[in-house]
Amino acid sequence: MKGPTIPEQIAADKGPYYKALEAADQHLIDGKVGVSDLETMLNAMLAKQLLNAAKQASGAIASPSAVRNFH
Repeated sequence: MKGPTIPEQIAADKGPYYKALEAADQHLIDGKVGVSDLETMLNAMLAKQLLNAAKQASGAIASPSAVRNFH
């Protein structure tokens, strides 16, 4: 796993996700399409996911699948 994935990040802290959805809803009520808050949030989460994947691929951090418990 290259985590934390976007769904895992949202599940860990739903507040920003709900706030971005509410902003999109308000834009729609105002007769506009506005998803910039969602876009900003998802961009940040994707960047975090990709950075962690790159660190795992380079060996900078251990992959969860590489850690084994022998007990």
